[in-house]
Amino acid sequence: MSAALNLPSANATVVINRMRYMFQKWPRLVAEYKPAYGSIFGEWLYNYSHWGYSDMDIVLGQVARFVERAELAEHHIVTYSFGDTEAVYLRGQWTVHQNLAKVNSIWMGCHHLAEGLQHELFQKVAWARRMESLGKHNYHKRFLSAEGCYSHRAAFTDGLKIKVASKQFVGLQLGKPAADDVYVLNGVLWLCKREAGEPSITAMQAVSGAACDLQLPGVQQTIGGPERFEVTHEGCGGWMPPEFRMCANHLKDSGDSGRPKHNLLLQSGTFYAQEYTEDAEVSTEGGRCHQGAFFHMQEWKKRWDEGGGYIDPAAAFDSFKLSQDGIHALPNT
Repeated sequence: MSAALNLPSANATVVINRMRYMFQKWPRLVAEYKPAYGSIFGEWLYNYSHWGYSDMDIVLGQVARFVERAELAEHHIVTYSFGDTEAVYLRGQWTVHQNLAKVNSIWMGCHHLAEGLQHELFQKVAWARRMESLGKHNYHKRFLSAEGCYSHRAAFTDGLKIKVASKQFVGLQLGKPAADDVYVLNGVLWLCKREAGEPSITAMQAVSGAACDLQLPGVQQTIGGPERFEVTHEGCGGWMPPEFRMCANHLKDSGDSGRPKHNLLLQSGTFYAQEYTEDAEVSTEGGRCHQGAFFHMQEWKKRWDEGGGYIDPAAAFDSFKLSQDGIHALPNT
């Protein structure tokens, strides 16, 4: 980042030292700099058409079944949501970029990553030292998510085309029993509603699909044309500064209770909703189970202790059941 910003050597040294200090204190901070990966790792990416970022608390499924060749070719940035269509932002769990200079430099439009990088790092270090001088070890770390400024800058960059597609699952329940369980069957990921008895593993395996189709046709088909809408700064994204929130409140609960499903298309600051349907094979057991590209554990993992007691050693690496309370060997069904 220092090289991309053309910082003098003395300033670059200060930035590096402060980053090293904060990474040691809070390794998760590396996620703040995800938007700059295209620049930071540019010399290793020169022979690739795309680059992207994800999170560590992800269970991957048959991702290649969901990635579409057209979305990679026709959009500069593609990100996968979990159906929260009312919130327009680039998801930290899965965002893929075309490896182009105009895409890789978007992050420089965010003050805390560009001209304000040195000052922001100074603030982070000063805050950490102050908290620790008071004997505090669990405290807010001044994390500035890429889902804020970076998403906003990307959305309003002239000539840029972005797709937000609903293809992931997420575990949001923490304090109450989750309504779903996840089944990974030979690497294929299914989210199933909790009901009386286990779902049929045989039924899920029967429609799991081919491991990979090089044509990347995907599993979604559009219905009609895109419909333009206006975003607001209220009604979504409470964790990010209000000036970066982009909310499509009329699309809240899209796909629930029989409502049409929508993906989002962005181009040069203009927003569109695109209705779609999915292949029948990504659903089974009368709609109880649905296949997805991956599962983001998010809140679920916070219920697990650090001793590993919630992970069953008998669970296979590519075939297991994942619940709010841990990883288990598949039931005998």
